[in-house]
Amino acid sequence: MKTIFQSLFVASALVFAASCTEQGKENADAAAAQTEAAAENAGDAAAAEARNAAAATDDALEGAGQKMEAAGNEAAAKTEAAADKAAAETKQAAAKTEAAAEEATGDAKAEINAARQ
Repeated sequence: MKTIFQSLFVASALVFAASCTEQGKENADAAAAQTEAAAENAGDAAAAEARNAAAATDDALEGAGQKMEAAGNEAAAKTEAAADKAAAETKQAAAKTEAAAEEATGDAKAEINAARQ
């Protein structure tokens, strides 16, 4: 009888051990699935962050390009205005020089005529 109880006890222990091993396998499978899902979610989050960073970079580059274009246009407008002003001042100076030359020519002719008489 003692051998029968020992055999039953050993059989029970084996069944319990097998059941624990099966439960452990199921727990390990569940943990692996959770780990895989977490890794996939982390990958998706990283991809989303990369897309957001790329979009922000594109926006920043476009904004910088627009500011550079505006600055270039403003510089061109200022340069053109300065060139127009310089041309007007040069034309005015040329007119004054021409008027002074004509006056000097008239004075010289008057002196020549006065000297001839």
